[in-house]
Amino acid sequence: MLPDLLRIALLGGTAALDRIGGWSFMFSQPIVGACLAGALVRPGPEWELWALRVPIGVGVLLQLLLTDASLPAAQRQHDTATAGVVGSTVAILSMARLHETYPTTGAGMLWVLVGVGVGLLAAVAGGWVLRFHRARSRADVARADRLALAGEVGAFERLYWGGVVRAFAVGAAWSWGASLLGIALVTALLPRLAGFLTSRRIGFLFATLLGAALAAGYHAHVRGRRRGRRLALIGAVATLVLLSVLKGPR
Repeated sequence: MLPDLLRIALLGGTAALDRIGGWSFMFSQPIVGACLAGALVRPGPEWELWALRVPIGVGVLLQLLLTDASLPAAQRQHDTATAGVVGSTVAILSMARLHETYPTTGAGMLWVLVGVGVGLLAAVAGGWVLRFHRARSRADVARADRLALAGEVGAFERLYWGGVVRAFAVGAAWSWGASLLGIALVTALLPRLAGFLTSRRIGFLFATLLGAALAAGYHAHVRGRRRGRRLALIGAVATLVLLSVLKGPR
């Protein structure tokens, strides 16, 4: 698992740098980061197909949930750049470790749920971690102004590239540590829920999350960003009501 986490650290650092380095190659988008993580992680030949399918689901749901700025996990103080990377990595590697407890039935919906949940938590916790970089960046901006006024081009360039290296290092360290912690937590907690997480309940939770994500994405990209939290809740409730009406006999 160590080579996988090293590759994920490089990807996480690249995603973090893509958000704040002054350029954008779309690596910081959750769907892009999740799919790239799925391509880099090697859970084993028997899991290669799932390593492509699960990240797509994780990335799509995180993209819908994290692009609405009115939702808590999409505010600027949160880290949406590495959320897809961490969530997808934890889902794939946990799936390979817990396949005896949870066979990959139901099109891998459980592992998509795990990846999205971990990704949302990583977005919030990652924002706290990035406070270090933001605090240093504010001091660097003030210093950069002074260097520009003084015409010290060499010092200005060194300051800029020092900030780039720091942003990459923070993103890489966070992606590595968050993925490792997420795998440990999922491996410890999921076996205890084996009796509760039946196929029906997994499908129920997945449909509810999908309804909330579609409602949030619709409000963010079609109707605007105001009251996005309310519409996400309405989407989840509507899905729950629909499933309750259409559910078959137990």
